Amino acid sequence: MNNKILEKCPFCKFTVAASYSGVLDGYQVDCPSCSKYIINTDAYAELCSRAITARQIANISGYLHENQGFRITTDNIDNLLKIKTPSFHERADKLLLALEEITEYAGQSFEQQFEWYSVGWCSCGIELDETITFLKNTGRIASGMRRGKRTYKIVADGWAHLEELKKVNADSQQGFVAMWFDDSMMKIYDEAISHGILNAGYNPHLVINREHNGKIDDEIIAQIRRSRFMLADFTGHRGGVYYEAGFAKGLGIEVIWTCNKEALKDLHFDIRQYNCIDWTYDDLNEFKRRIASRIEASIGHGSYQQ
Repeated sequence: MNNKILEKCPFCKFTVAASYSGVLDGYQVDCPSCSKYIINTDAYAELCSRAITARQIANISGYLHENQGFRITTDNIDNLLKIKTPSFHERADKLLLALEEITEYAGQSFEQQFEWYSVGWCSCGIELDETITFLKNTGRIASGMRRGKRTYKIVADGWAHLEELKKVNADSQQGFVAMWFDDSMMKIYDEAISHGILNAGYNPHLVINREHNGKIDDEIIAQIRRSRFMLADFTGHRGGVYYEAGFAKGLGIEVIWTCNKEALKDLHFDIRQYNCIDWTYDDLNEFKRRIASRIEASIGHGSYQQ
């Protein structure tokens, strides 16, 4: 195969729009299911030679859809293959949240789309049908027919459930911090990040010395789940920070995005769509102030007291 041509997604096998970049030594892929990602040529060749289960493919596809612009290399393939499968209820919620995102007005209905496979982390049509059936049986969506095709829309109990999902950890006073564990960054945490979170009325939680490259361990998962929000600082562009932010977003947890001003240009392009707080080493007081303001504007002032 010409290494300048990629016609099908190596995961979901759908036909894709892809272009080769010599600068990136890889493909910029736009898949109708997995969405946009970058894959190095060596990583693509390695994936083609591996035996990957349908469950692993579904997990990777789901993760890529939630973290658009992710770059796949030979260094992170193993971590992608170890991504944990969300529970069935979590996957159903993901599909309902995605349906809400494209709904412009109550009562609007949609035909099934290719991306629903990755949105619901589904390994096959049977699993997607089962997820849709669950949403119907719980009264969260209803189905109909339009021009001979099945359509779906959110109904009353679905809207009510969406409101509950948005109240994730509403009583929690903890703010989880995901960042690069470098000595220079610990100074930023001590002098700005932790104080900014405290000034907003929340308790900062940093899992010290637990840096990883994509594999979220049980302690980190537990702490993210019990947090009211996450502050993710992308300075250093550590793979673990991208994974943790994606995991939090998938749970519906608010993410506060920050990055050193000089490192902004290297952010994954899916992160650039968010209003990221940029900061400089010579004005940490301003960074601290902006953190507190962003948290309060996003979720309100907390009640934590030292």
